Amino acid sequence: MIKNNTLVSAAISYYEAQRAEAIASLEVFLENPVGVADHSNFLDEVKKWTEVLSSAEENIKVLKQHFSKKK
Repeated sequence: MIKNNTLVSAAISYYEAQRAEAIASLEVFLENPVGVADHSNFLDEVKKWTEVLSSAEENIKVLKQHFSKKK
C-alpha cells in the first residue's frame, strides 16, 4: 500500500474527503433535487462537483501509483 509517509497519507486523506464531499453533493443534486431549491443553475453545480470528484480521484490514483510499496 502506501509507504509510511505522513505527508502522503495526509494528502490522500484530504483527497478522499474531497471525493466524499463531491459524491454526497452529486447524490443530493441528482437524487433529491428538492433539497437544493436555493440553487438556480443545477447544471453548473453538477459540473462543478463532477470536476471536484474527477480531480480528487485522479490525485489519489497518482499518489498511490508513485508512492506505493513495490512488491
